[in-house]
Amino acid sequence: QSLAGYPDVSQLAEIPVGIEPRNVAIAPDGKTVYVSNTVSGTVSVIRANPRHPRVERTIRVGTEPYGMAFTPNGSRLYVANARSNDVSVIRAGRDEVVRTITGVGLEPRGVAVTNDGDADDRDEKVYVTQFLAVDRPGVLIGRDDYKEGRVTVISTATDRVAGEVVLNPILDTGFKSNGSVLGHVPPVNPPAFTFVTGAFPNML
Repeated sequence: QSLAGYPDVSQLAEIPVGIEPRNVAIAPDGKTVYVSNTVSGTVSVIRANPRHPRVERTIRVGTEPYGMAFTPNGSRLYVANARSNDVSVIRAGRDEVVRTITGVGLEPRGVAVTNDGDADDRDEKVYVTQFLAVDRPGVLIGRDDYKEGRVTVISTATDRVAGEVVLNPILDTGFKSNGSVLGHVPPVNPPAFTFVTGAFPNML
C-alpha cells in the first residue's frame, strides 16, 4: 500500500522491536539498521534485507537509550542512555557493548560524530547533548540568562570524555516585552514593547 502523499513509496514490512522505539541509526554500508528502545533499555539490530527484514540481535544497553550515531566508517555506534547518564559504545559487526562511558553529564540524549574524511574512526569526536540546561552560579533564578546548555565531547581514540562545550544564553532574542517583573520595569498602557528579552539553550 502506497504511503499517503508518496505514490512511489510503499511499506515493505512491519518489524516488532523493543518497547517504545525512539531513534534509528543506519550503518554506513546500509546493511543494518539499529533502533533504540527507550523502555526496554535495548538496541534492536535489523538486517536490512528488502525481502526478509528481521531483527537479528537485541543488545542490552543503559537505561532509556535515546540518540545514536555511527562513526564515519561504521566501526562503532554510540548510544546515549538518558536515565543511567552514560553512553554505550557498540562494536559493529560483533554487535556487542565494548565500553560504557560515564561522566557525560545529566540526561544525555542527542549524539553526533565528526567526520574528517579518512578511513580511521579513532580520530573523531563524539558530541553528546545534555537534555536540560543547568543553573549558572550567582545568577538570579528565573532570569532569561540563569541557565546554560552543555554538550559533552568524547574522544573516539580513548572512548573517554575529553571536554565539555558550554552553550551560553542569548542576551537578545529580538523579542521585546512590555515591562519586566524581575527587572522591576512595570508594564505600561498602552503597551510599549521595549524591554529586551533573552533565552537560554534548553531541552537539547
